[in-house]
Amino acid sequence: MPNGGSDCCGTCWFNSRNKGQTGYLHARSLEPAVCSIRSFSIDNPFYTYCGNHPHRRPERDPVPVGPVYTGDSTGRRTCLKASPDTEAIRQHLLNLLGQLEEHPIAEDLLGIGRVVAWQLGEFEEVRAVDKLRRLATFDDNRTGDDSSGRFLRDLAETAIEALGKIERYPI
Repeated sequence: MPNGGSDCCGTCWFNSRNKGQTGYLHARSLEPAVCSIRSFSIDNPFYTYCGNHPHRRPERDPVPVGPVYTGDSTGRRTCLKASPDTEAIRQHLLNLLGQLEEHPIAEDLLGIGRVVAWQLGEFEEVRAVDKLRRLATFDDNRTGDDSSGRFLRDLAETAIEALGKIERYPI
């Protein structure tokens, strides 16, 4: 079945159509596709994405992380639905931000750290400043692993951009 990537709502356990399972088992079901954590109908499940997908958050994180994106077969993705903004979500993002290490675990290589840092910047969340400053200093030369180095460089860049939104200084 062609789709825009395996990290789509069509394969997500938060898609009500999938009955809490991941993968393609329920892909041909006629039941409506509804995101159980964001409470919206998913019009095109195989071209809709978010940070809560099991490939990004394998421990089944039911708190919305970042926006929802829509995409196409070229891989281009655009924002479909902004992240909800509540104190509980902000606190969750701050906790996730504090857990990011300079030597990332595998799920962070998929960019969840960048989503968290970016979203806190969008929220202009001042409580994130110290943690973002720490991330901005991550040195991509400390590891011999190319994917980890790239992750750390991208995370540091995203943290700097988020700080710019929060502290309102040019980047």
